[in-house]
Amino acid sequence: MKAFLLAAVLAISLTGADLYAGEAYGQPDAPLVAEVLGTEIRTSDPEEMQYVVLGRLTDQYAADNRITVQQDEIDAYVASMDRIAEQDRKEREARRTEIAGKLASQTMTSAERESLSSELATLNELDAMLGASGEISAEEQAARREIGAAVVRRWKINQALNRQYGGRVIFQQGGPEPLDAYRQFLEEQQGKGAFSILDKSFEPAFWRYFKNDSIHSFYPSGSAEAARAFETPWWLMDNPDEAR
Repeated sequence: MKAFLLAAVLAISLTGADLYAGEAYGQPDAPLVAEVLGTEIRTSDPEEMQYVVLGRLTDQYAADNRITVQQDEIDAYVASMDRIAEQDRKEREARRTEIAGKLASQTMTSAERESLSSELATLNELDAMLGASGEISAEEQAARREIGAAVVRRWKINQALNRQYGGRVIFQQGGPEPLDAYRQFLEEQQGKGAFSILDKSFEPAFWRYFKNDSIHSFYPSGSAEAARAFETPWWLMDNPDEAR
């Protein structure tokens, strides 16, 4: 799992109610590798164990800190994504027109023509996949709002953790992420007995994401960008796609 926390954001079908409804997670015949807030975790995958532990703990953290998502916050996220999608569509359209003009030239080499033709085909396929008409079905709209709710909630959890623990912030596809705050939060929760890793061979994989600096890109320490990372949600910024 290359971007674990982003996966946790996007796996919105695994809500707290679904994932932790019982006292065990996983197949009964899978090895018992960890426990979190009274839930046994049975799996052969250390990344899956990490996902369940972090999901359960942050769900509890959100509940304890009364972190909720309002409909207007979801509206703002969806509207921002619509603006980004429309800008992307216009850029693809402009590039398609540019390519068509170049392909009309008689001075182009066969290699250049082949390259541009391939790019044009890719652009056409992308439009077909995304729906160039811009029409969105009720099911797609509901899914977009569900994703929006998950993204907004994750950002608000990250903001709260950053305010409480501080530390360094990293760039992630899902927005800024308070890496040091997550590490401190998890160490604190482990110390309190909120979770325990029973299979010690899973320990290195669990902590690698939070302790191996080489796999992350950090906001410059002490920079204005780092200080502002959790002032405004990235999708409400002037250039939201660049802020992620």
